[in-house]
Order: sequence, then C-alpha cells, then structure tokens
Amino acid sequence: MFHQNTRNYRQKKRKFVICGNNGNSLVERALTNKGWVLSENEDLFHLKWTELKSHIDYDRFQEGKQLANHISSSSCITTKSGLLNTLRSYFGSSALKETSTELKKFFPETYRLSDCREQEKLLNTIGKNELWICKPTNSNQGKGIFLIKGKQDLIDYIERRKRTNKSRSSRIVQRYISSPLLLHGRKFDIRAYLLVGSSRPYNVFFHSGYLRLAVNTYDNESNDLTTHLTNQYVQKKHPNYSGFKNDTVWSMEQFQRYLDNEGYTERCGLKSDWVHTDLHERMKTLAHTIFKSAQTSLVPKIGLFDLYGLDFMLDESLNVWLLEVNTNPALHTHCSVLQDLLPSLIDETLSICIELFDKKVAGLKTFPIDSQKQFELIFSAEKDAMLGKIEFPIIEKQNGIQFINRGSELSPIQCAKSLKPSKSAPTRRNKPVPGPVKKLSTCSDRNSPSDKTLSNDSGFSERSDTNVDETSLKDPSASDNEASDNEARMQEKCKPPNMKTCTVPNPLEMKRGESSPPQIPYKLALIEVAPCPKQNVL
Repeated sequence: MFHQNTRNYRQKKRKFVICGNNGNSLVERALTNKGWVLSENEDLFHLKWTELKSHIDYDRFQEGKQLANHISSSSCITTKSGLLNTLRSYFGSSALKETSTELKKFFPETYRLSDCREQEKLLNTIGKNELWICKPTNSNQGKGIFLIKGKQDLIDYIERRKRTNKSRSSRIVQRYISSPLLLHGRKFDIRAYLLVGSSRPYNVFFHSGYLRLAVNTYDNESNDLTTHLTNQYVQKKHPNYSGFKNDTVWSMEQFQRYLDNEGYTERCGLKSDWVHTDLHERMKTLAHTIFKSAQTSLVPKIGLFDLYGLDFMLDESLNVWLLEVNTNPALHTHCSVLQDLLPSLIDETLSICIELFDKKVAGLKTFPIDSQKQFELIFSAEKDAMLGKIEFPIIEKQNGIQFINRGSELSPIQCAKSLKPSKSAPTRRNKPVPGPVKKLSTCSDRNSPSDKTLSNDSGFSERSDTNVDETSLKDPSASDNEASDNEARMQEKCKPPNMKTCTVPNPLEMKRGESSPPQIPYKLALIEVAPCPKQNVL
C-alpha cells in the first residue's frame, strides 16, 4: 500500500500555513485530520494554502520538499483577457479574423477594449439594442461589471474612459447570453472545479460542482445586477437574500429533479440522468480543453497544485457556455448544499495533491490514486503513454515479461526479417542465446472454441489461442518474392508456438468508491525478455 511504502518519509509531523480568509476552517480541519500541524512561522511550512499567488515566494519555493496551492503562471486562464488570448491561440483564432468554429460553440464573442483594433471591430459588430456585458480582466466576485445596452451605450463608455484617463485599463466586452435557461424563472450558472493535482507530472481532475441561482426573477431589461449575476457575493447584496439563501444554491441532483418535474426531460428528449451523463461529459470536455490550451504556458514544479472554479451557463437550447475561470473559488459554507459539498471536496483535493506529491518523491507508481473519490481524472501525463497516444512504444517489465504498447492497434513484435537495415548503416547482431525460442503475441480470435483462460502472479488475466494465422507476423510491406532463404529460416525460428492477449487495469475507468480500477482488454504486445537467435537489434 502507498501509505506503508511512504511511512518513513512521512514519519515526522508536517506543518502547514494558511493565508487569507477563504475556507480556512475547511483546509485546517482537513489537514489536522491527516496529522498535520499548523506552523507558527509563515516561512516554515511543508504546505501553504493561500488566496493570492503573491503570498507564495516562487524563487524560494523548495521543489520536491514543499507544496503550494497556486501555479505561478496560471493567469493565462484565470484573468478574462488571459483566458481569451489562450483560447484564441489554442484554436488558431484572433480578433482580426474569423473566430474558430469550435471556439464559437462554447465561448461567447469577446473583445478587449484596451486593444484599438479590437475596439474598432467591436463597434462595427455591436447592434443598436444588443445587450453586452463589460468586465474588468483581473477581478472576481462580480466587481466592476456592468451591462452595455447597444452601440451608443458602448460609444458613451469609451468616451468616458478617455476623459478619465482609463483608456488603458484592462477590460473585456462580451456578448450577453440573452436566452439563458431559467429555473423557476430565475437565472443560474454552474460552478464546476478543475483540479491540477500535480503539475510535474500533470494529473488533472474534474468535479461537476453545483448550481448558483439569482434571487430575482429574470428580466432582460432590468438594470439590477443581482438579476444578471448569480455569484453569491453579488446575491448577498439583495435585501431578500437571507430568506432565500438556501434556494440560491442547488445540487446537481436537484437540477435533474427539476428537469424531470418540469417536463424538460420528456419534452427535449433527454436521458433520465442527463445532468450526470451528457451535461457532465460536456463540461468535462471543456475543462480538458481549458487545461490543454494553457498547458504550454504553465510552469510546472513538483509540489505546485491548483484548484480552479469554472463558471458555465446553459441557454434555452441546453448549449453549455464557458464564462470564466477563477483562481480562488469561494469556499464559504453559508447554505446546506455547500455544507454537504465543500468539506469533502476540500478534503479530497488536499488528499489527492498530498498523495501524488508523496508518491512522486518516494518514486512510487501513481495509479491507483487511493484518495480519488468524487473527482474524475481527465488528463494525466502518464495516461497518454498507457493508452498509446504517443509516437514511440512504452516498454514496461513485470515478472520477466515486457509489455510493449504500440498505440491504438495491437502490433506484434516483428522479427528481423521485416526490419531491413540500410546498406550504409552498420548492422549490430546479438550473439546466439541458448534456450527455447521465446514467444510473441498478436491479436487473437476471442470467439475461438479453443480459448483457455490462464492466470499468473502479476494479476493479469490471459487467454491462450491456438488457431492463429501465422502470416499476421509478417511485414505487410515485404512480398514473398523478396524474402531470401536466410530470412525465411529466421522467420521460421521466430514463429511463436502460442499466442496471448491480456487485460490490464485502466485507472481512468475507475468508478467512484472503487478501491481498484476495472480490468479491461488492453491493446498490448507481449514478448519474453530473451531475443530470437541471431536477430538484428535496431
């Protein structure tokens, strides 16, 4: 077990520091329950949890010895302009040319006011009475946001910026989603979570979160921001908030019940569990896209992790729109849904990050992740290697057997016959190896009546097939006429008397609450360690 293997490393009490006022009690409770102690010195810590990145000295951060809850370069997605630029770059788009079709599907049309060319294009785009929303790029909690109602309203604001010498202040103007899906006539959005559990290597998780509703009934013509902005910081300013606060936050289960009871499920032809299937998968896909778009801009270090708040909105056609990414999602438990959700979410966040850190430092395998429960893995630097999404084979040894992954299709290990070296390159040859000829594997006919189930000490389940087409081992690019007698004899020596396929655990398919992932057929080729006699090694 992971905890036993790292017992010596974790023998001493580890210290943590908390800066700020966002969810302090949740973080402190989760860490003290794990045996950590609160440090009296802010500069002496093994883990630092803070609201602001400025509280982390990245130059003095001890990689591999400390943990901190912010990646230094995350502003590429956590500011409004940073997210806009990152997505544009990822989809090969810009403000001066047509927006990518894929980006249009989930991100509202957006322009930067500080860029003169984008400002001009916005003025040529906005209609007379169209509703847009203006946001400062570096703030949160709805601060500094206001509505723009038509072209003249925008022109007036630009003139005011020039008069007050704020023309260079960073703001974006975004097309307002004018036909939002309403719950009991009220506007809502979804706060989901993207967790970068470790940044070196990357392991990224998703949580579908909860819904945030407005107190007021939606009115497109209203100037009251509590009608248009659903975050809790804004809603708390409503005079009737105290009486409605438990109804301003819904769980995903409540959302599904609402769709069922109001007839959306039947009327729109949705699945009975649409919220937990189609909607969840769409948000998860967008979360993966957000991370991939920013991956090359992030600066990874062992011990740096981050929890981001993703804000999504649904329109009347049930399209999912990404609004923004928050670096410091609110962790206040002021209503019953959040009291049930956030403590376990923070505990799991810290457990995953600490486990991944300890495994990396101790040199242990990442999977399975014992702490993973509600979060779902959506990206892993090791995942691509495990699923063959790389250009070179990954070779792993277990019980004297090499497991060679050649991608999405099962590819048998070829004998030297099909690997002709060039005439100009010297050829290396192995000395003959005594002992029996070793075995190769290829795709087998699973429906063969001669299949036999085998077992071994490694925990894999294997099947033995006797009816296998031996020609499947030949290189399809080499014709029989070109094969020499020596090559034919070598092919005969390397011919396997038995074929095997195997199943291996896939950690990405692990369901919540399972201690180990399910066994699935894995597309691998197996070969024992000893090579064929007189075989070329390239």
